[in-house]
Order: sequence, then C-alpha cells, then structure tokens
Amino acid sequence: MRRARQQGLALITVLLIMALVVMLVAGMLRSHQLLIASVSQQSETSRGLQVLMAAEHRALGLLRERLAEDMRVIHDAQPWAQPQLFSLGDVRLRVQVEDLAARFNLAALTRSREPDPVLFARWQRLCDALGVAPPDLAALHGQPFFDVSQLRELPDVDAKVLERLRPWVTVLPVQAGLNINTANGQVLAALEGVTPAAGRQLVEARPKDGHASVREFLQDPLLGEVASARGLTVGSRWFGVNLQADLEGQRMHLYSEVEMDFDTKRLRVLRRAFSTVRQAGVE
Repeated sequence: MRRARQQGLALITVLLIMALVVMLVAGMLRSHQLLIASVSQQSETSRGLQVLMAAEHRALGLLRERLAEDMRVIHDAQPWAQPQLFSLGDVRLRVQVEDLAARFNLAALTRSREPDPVLFARWQRLCDALGVAPPDLAALHGQPFFDVSQLRELPDVDAKVLERLRPWVTVLPVQAGLNINTANGQVLAALEGVTPAAGRQLVEARPKDGHASVREFLQDPLLGEVASARGLTVGSRWFGVNLQADLEGQRMHLYSEVEMDFDTKRLRVLRRAFSTVRQAGVE
C-alpha cells in the first residue's frame, strides 16, 4: 500500500513537471511568435517608409514642374493643387498638396512681445469660431518656434485643443502672409467684419484664377470697409505634401512641409512626419 502511494506521488510529480515544461514551452513559442510578428511588422514599416521616401522624391519633382511657371499668384485651381495617383512597383500612392499659407501663421504673433493688434484680433476670432479659448502665446516669445505641436507646451493647450487647432494654423517665417486665394471660409471669417456666412461666400465668389492682388480682394462688397490688408497676400512658397501608400493592406502616410525658391526653382524639405494615421487638415 505504501509502495503504491509512493508510486502515485511520483506519478503526480512527473505530471506536474511535465505540465510545467509544457507551459514553459508554450510561453517560449508564444514569445517567439510575437518576436516574429514584431520583426515582420518592423520590416513592413521599414519598406513602407522606403517606398514613401522614393515617392516623395517623385512627388517633389512633379510639384517643382508645376510650380515652374510664373507663380506670383497662387490659387487652388492650379495643377499643383490637384491630387495625383501613381504606382511604384506594386504600391499605389496618392499625393495631395496644400498651400500652408492658407492657414493662420502663428509665428507672426510670437515675433515680438506685443503682438500685432490686427493679427491678434484675427487669432481670437478664429479660436472663438473653433470653440476654444485663445491660448496665450506669450510663453513662446523669443523661443525657437518650428512646429504647431509646440503649442502643447502651453499650460492651456491640452491634446484636444491642439487637435482642434492643428488643421487651421501653421508655423512659417514671420513674413509669410495669409493667402486669400487658398484660405477656406473658416479662416477668411477671422478677417475684420467677415461673418462665417460671408467667409463661405468669399470662397464661392473667388475668381477661377484667384485674386490678382490683395487690393482687388478688398474691393469685394462682402468685406465692407473695415477689412485690413495687414498680413494678407495672394502668393505662397510653402506647401504641405501628403503621400499616402497602400502597402500589403496597411495604409501609411508621409507628410512633408517644403519651401519653394522661385529663383532657383528648388524645393527644400523643412519637416517630415511618418504615420499610419492621416494628418488632420489634409484631404
């Protein structure tokens, strides 16, 4: 009886050890599978980035060709603004270019301790229309300001506020004005005496080839007599290039901000952002 009990205990011990070994092996296999999946995902992401970088080179070449004409007036009926589709090998790509001067330039408010009152009032009206309290930009004065994401450093800007503002604002050199030929109704409604409805009407009534001058724009009856020419322009040399690639069931994006030198006809990449999520404000 005692011997049978010992044999039973031995059998139970062996079974427990075997169960432990099985669990350890299963855990190792699971870890191995996760490692393989991780390496595979990294490989796909790396390939996607390589494809997007190659596509960026091609897209910038196309943009340079389309901006090679007399570009003193920039408007969204020009060829550069039309979306493009092309392929690199088995990868389908979509390119959409936007005029960054169609957004409110935050750098114009942070270049001096006392912001331009006209531009500051527009900033407040834009924020009010977006349903956010105008963030105090004073803390950014005198600091290197390169990207909209730096707003997150301000105490009154949380992630929700940042994402609400991102599609409507940009950070360009202080001399960059608001291009009235590409700005949408929401941004134009921040001008003096312009209602949201009038902002939409200004876009609908915009000439096919854009306004030839700010003076011509200010003569529009929808503006009345209170709109100021301060900070307005009909041109731009800053563009956002959004590349979308569909690679093996995964959608990837490369967003590049570029500056055009109209004398040398060269494009300089200022910033890049790689993501699997479409950037806010880009169609």
